[in-house]
Amino acid sequence: LAEDGSKKPLVMGSYGIGIGRNLQTIVIENHDEKGIIWPIAVAPFEAHVVALPQKDPEVRAAAEWLVADLEAQGVEVLYDDRDESAGVKFADADLIGCPFRVTVSKRNIAAGKVEVKGRRAPTAELIDAGAAALRIVSDVRAARASARA
Repeated sequence: LAEDGSKKPLVMGSYGIGIGRNLQTIVIENHDEKGIIWPIAVAPFEAHVVALPQKDPEVRAAAEWLVADLEAQGVEVLYDDRDESAGVKFADADLIGCPFRVTVSKRNIAAGKVEVKGRRAPTAELIDAGAAALRIVSDVRAARASARA
């Protein structure tokens, strides 16, 4: 009500830049046809470990060991231990968009390898399983440093 008692419309505006708008902008600027590509500085997780098949005890043990090793060295890890097909897990990993996807599979374990793929990289790379954690930690730290520069 105005001083004279008449009703007047109240006009207000909020032009803040909140978390919602920040996230929208990040996703709009960092995505492809498969999903989000999180910049490491704002990624909810830095590495996405995918176990294939999860039911295999050797795969599960190797994946859980790698997750624990990465977390102990300060890498934020999303561990996909669902009982889903490789195609579903890879599609979900691309959709979620963590900077690095690490695949622990029965075939790779037999070869003493782990597959690492940067979300922006066109192809994956097989690396020695024994050195996987050190390599991933190194890649994450390099990406963090690059993001700060």
